Amino acid sequence: MELLKMSMREVKNYLKNNDTVIIPIGATEEHSDALPLGTDTITAERMAIEVGKRTKRVVAPTINTGNCHSITYAFPGTISLSPSTLTAVIVDYLKSLYKHGFRKFLFVNGHGGNVSPIRCAIDEVAPVFKNSRFAVGSWWKFKELADLYDNAGHAGRGEVSMIMFLAPNLVHEEWLTEEKTELPRYFVSEDLVTKEITKTGIISDSQNGDRETGRKLFEKSVEAYVNLVKELER
Repeated sequence: MELLKMSMREVKNYLKNNDTVIIPIGATEEHSDALPLGTDTITAERMAIEVGKRTKRVVAPTINTGNCHSITYAFPGTISLSPSTLTAVIVDYLKSLYKHGFRKFLFVNGHGGNVSPIRCAIDEVAPVFKNSRFAVGSWWKFKELADLYDNAGHAGRGEVSMIMFLAPNLVHEEWLTEEKTELPRYFVSEDLVTKEITKTGIISDSQNGDRETGRKLFEKSVEAYVNLVKELER
């Protein structure tokens, strides 16, 4: 059930028996020359909708602009909300849902830069919301994926595989490349990003992905989120 497609009466009826809502949150940011800017949003939204189908829970509209103020903000096409702005957006988003009766909130997160703003938003509302629970799941961190994925990084084989499965028409396979890059243990200003971190926008060990790996990653991620819903509702 997608909130955008429900009527007011349908929402009222849902809230008579359930107060869980699933919130997909992604980003609009570079993912190398080969992947779409919406990689994180596409992934989070598709996962959230599938979790909603399997659990019969409401899926809220996707937050599709995230915090990309470091690293990827230096590359063309990236749209970023500052951490404080994103935190404020999430706070208002949660307050709106809470006002109408939702009490259990699951974030299906597709972007690493969103983790801290989500947590800060939860810290803002937790003292004033009553009888509420919050969960945040970032698919690439799930231990259930360990045999398939070892955090191969931004625009790496994990994300390449995922988009090959979810939206193959958006992958420019002729532009896939190789830039073995690891994040340093320090932060840099924007003018140093391409010099010291990544020339192509990749932070990864490889872009050597495949559709079947993407299917497995998606399925195991959805299963992990379904388990998170069950845990949230205990």
